[in-house]
Amino acid sequence: MEGLTTISFPKVVLRVALPTAAVLCLAVAAPGSEPVQGAFSHEALSARVPVLREHWYVVNAKVRPLLLFWIGRDNVGEARLTWREGPDGRRAFEFLVGSDPARAPRHINRWGFIVEELNGKDAEVLGVMKESREETIEEAEAEIGRQGDTSTFKAVRTTIAGSRALSGSMTVHAPAHLTYRELDALLALTPAEPPSLRTLDVPAGTQKGFLVAMDSLIRDSVGPCRQGSDRARDVPVVAYVYNQALYDLSLLSCEYEPELRMKTGTFAHVVDARFQVKHRTTKYETKFRLVYGTSGELREVPVRAVFRPRWWMEIELELDRAAGES
Repeated sequence: MEGLTTISFPKVVLRVALPTAAVLCLAVAAPGSEPVQGAFSHEALSARVPVLREHWYVVNAKVRPLLLFWIGRDNVGEARLTWREGPDGRRAFEFLVGSDPARAPRHINRWGFIVEELNGKDAEVLGVMKESREETIEEAEAEIGRQGDTSTFKAVRTTIAGSRALSGSMTVHAPAHLTYRELDALLALTPAEPPSLRTLDVPAGTQKGFLVAMDSLIRDSVGPCRQGSDRARDVPVVAYVYNQALYDLSLLSCEYEPELRMKTGTFAHVVDARFQVKHRTTKYETKFRLVYGTSGELREVPVRAVFRPRWWMEIELELDRAAGES
C-alpha cells in the first residue's frame, strides 16, 4: 500500500482552494474587449503587485484501505502561499502545490497553481492543474501505470469586471517531467485565449475568487474565535465566484488554542476552525479544517490545513518555518 499513500494529493488540496470538478483559471480581458494575449508572467505580476509575504508548507498524505487504519507518508511535496500588494491598492493571492517525484512513492508528479489579482471592482484569475479523474484507490493505482511522456493540464481563464465574469476553459499538453518548480515553463505552453467564453452575472458583495474569500473570512473570524467557540455563529457567510459558479463559504466551528504542536514546530495563539463550501446551484458541500494564527507575524496566516476528499484519503499541509518565509 505504500505506493498509494500520496495518490492525487495535489488535486485534492487544490479542490479545497478550487472546489469544482473542472479547476483552473487564467486572466482574460474585461467584457467588451479582446482577451489578454500571451502567457502569464510572474515578472509582470511582480512589477504590478510586489510580494507582501510568502510562506511554504510541507505536504503530508495518508490513505485508509478497507476502513481499517490510516497509512501515511510525510513530506511528499510542498505548497506555497503568497500575498501581494501594490502601492495603488491592487492585491493578489497565489497558491502553488505539488508532489515531489523524488520523494513521493511511485514518483508521483501532481501539481497545480492559482493566482487571483484584484484591482478595485475588477479581478483576473489564473489557474492550472494536472488532470486527474480517479475516484477510488484502484483507479488511482491504474492511472499511475498509464503515465507516459506527456501530461494533460486543465486551465480556465477568467476576468471579473464589476458585476460580470467572463471565462473559458482549455486543455494544455506538457512534458510529463515538468514539476511545480517549473511553473513558468507550463504557463508558457498555455494558449493565449480559450476557444470559447461564457458570461456570469455576479451579485453585489461577492468575493472574486476562493483565496480572497478565504482571506476575508479568516480576518473576520480571528476576533470572535479568540473570544469563544460559541462566537463562530457571529461570523457572516462569504459568497464568492469561481469558474462560472457561485459558492458560499462559511465557518462551522472554531476553537482557540493557546499552543499547538505540529510536526514542523509549535505555534502559539491559534484558531482551529472547520469550514464549509457550498455550491449555490447543486448544493454540493465540501468541508475542511484550517488552523491559523491570531497574533504576531502569523496573524491570519494558515499554519495547518486538513482535507478529506474521499473517505479513504486525507491531505495535510503544515507551515514550514525553515523554508525561509518572507
